[in-house]
Amino acid sequence: MNKQNIFLSAFFVIVITVVLFAFSTAFSAFQITGPVTGQQTRMSLSPFDRGLALQLMDKDSDGKCDACGMDIQLCMDSGQIQCNMDSKSTIGVLGSQHIHADWKVYINGKALDAAFFEPLAMDMSKMDNKKTSSFTHLDRGAPSPEKTGDLIHMHATGVPLWIFFKSVGMDFNKESFTLPDGRKFPNDGKNTLKFYVNGKPNSEWENYVFSDLDNILISYGNEIDLTQQLNSITNFAKNH
Repeated sequence: MNKQNIFLSAFFVIVITVVLFAFSTAFSAFQITGPVTGQQTRMSLSPFDRGLALQLMDKDSDGKCDACGMDIQLCMDSGQIQCNMDSKSTIGVLGSQHIHADWKVYINGKALDAAFFEPLAMDMSKMDNKKTSSFTHLDRGAPSPEKTGDLIHMHATGVPLWIFFKSVGMDFNKESFTLPDGRKFPNDGKNTLKFYVNGKPNSEWENYVFSDLDNILISYGNEIDLTQQLNSITNFAKNH
């Protein structure tokens, strides 16, 4: 075997090793600890996540990732909804982090409560993620005194709020807020939509990527003073 062949063989061995390591890291990254047994449980892409991944990574619907050219299933099976080989990718592999934020949503002075959020939440004891996204969701069956909907979870880096809202049939932006039943609450001059993060107005709206322990308020109505609503946000994220 000449030197050129030795070099090429070594090169391919290195490339294959790097690729296998990358996929091994990706798969292990989205193993999480089950809330009941403490054993390792694989959190996978939900049906919503897979649909979104196809929209983001396979725009020409040829079965290949637009960024890396690999079979789109391989990208999704490694926990991606945006190909991490794309320089424009902002969302990390599922399991790349797990953080929490406390939040409240008010419509005309009334907070959306646990009864509202319960059907939209993920049952973590069964890993039931059919109705929502594995990347960002609410947990059902929270430990007392925490109630369903008090916290929003993020299981990857860089996940914007719109993914949560879209996954549960809601819509949120600076123009309006839409509930799963289709009721829409627009900025109409008389009533306004407000978005606060840690007590301050935030202009990122649905594109906001929350940080661990954030306090988030979404409020629609004619209220000017939001002190009471801001003070009603819980402080449970620190316990997780």
